[in-house]
Amino acid sequence: MHLDVFFVCAAVGVIFNRVFLILTGYPQIGNATLHISHAIWGALAMMAALALYLAFLSPTLRGFIAVLGGFGFGWFVDELGKFISRDTDYLFKPALAVIYCVFIGMFFWFRHLVSRPYDADDAVINALNALQAARLGALRASDRTLALDRLAALGDGSPMTREVRDLLVATPASPPLASSRVERWLAAAHRTYVRWTATRWFVPFVTTLFGLIAVSVLVSALTNRTADGDFAFSSWVAAAAGGIYTILILIGGVLLPRDRARAFRWFDRAVLVWILVIQVFLYDRNQFGATLGLLTALAVWALLRSAMAVEAGRAGPDESEAESGDRSTAGAPGGGVRP
Repeated sequence: MHLDVFFVCAAVGVIFNRVFLILTGYPQIGNATLHISHAIWGALAMMAALALYLAFLSPTLRGFIAVLGGFGFGWFVDELGKFISRDTDYLFKPALAVIYCVFIGMFFWFRHLVSRPYDADDAVINALNALQAARLGALRASDRTLALDRLAALGDGSPMTREVRDLLVATPASPPLASSRVERWLAAAHRTYVRWTATRWFVPFVTTLFGLIAVSVLVSALTNRTADGDFAFSSWVAAAAGGIYTILILIGGVLLPRDRARAFRWFDRAVLVWILVIQVFLYDRNQFGATLGLLTALAVWALLRSAMAVEAGRAGPDESEAESGDRSTAGAPGGGVRP
């Protein structure tokens, strides 16, 4: 979870920093001699996040650290154009494509880190984090149960493992905290979605929505021409990826009336092709338009992942965890040893 927060905050940091500079005419902090680059602010934010992580043991800080470090990384990497161009040009055209590739690499690396299998040491440390959360009054019943299940499945039978398990068994879950306004809004949205899926309009609406998105993505890829009207290499790649995207959407559309979970997985693959391939090569021709397309793609992907989590939750908790790929550890709200 915390890696996802870091990733999203870093991407938002780049996008909104660019938008802010465009709208304000690229203001500078400094004078005729000095220029305080926002890479400095990004480095300071990352340093502060690292210092907080090293100085405090409380797991409740990890969410804030992920946000602070994510924005710091986004502000820092946004200055990449100055570091890879000979004339230190912030607006160096290939810089955005390089930044985008950095985020693609981060995405796959984070997915690899999250998908690693647990071992006996992970199970014990997760249980210790659950006890730490209980001391802070933040141990949820579901996290306590998950930590005990992992100890039972992966525990190596050592004396320390048994002692940690006994402590966790004797430790009750913390009383539930009052829901925040955001949590109540999310719960209401979840109930609305569940009711909507039972209506006869759900399948036609989703099919039409992703069909229109497929058409718009394919058209944007096919019309991605150079100034003289010719197709560049990036345009051909974007067009080919747009065709693959459309095929994946069609497969999902065929499956949707019979198996929503499988259909959503095909839609998810299509949206990832949109984000990780098509948008990269669209940046080569139209950076502003590609940025708007990226924001749209991220919004669609976030909604789709939420719907996938709901559908997976209907199949049971084990399948839900496997579907969402969430390897968050028990203990603190949203975190433990694994991100």
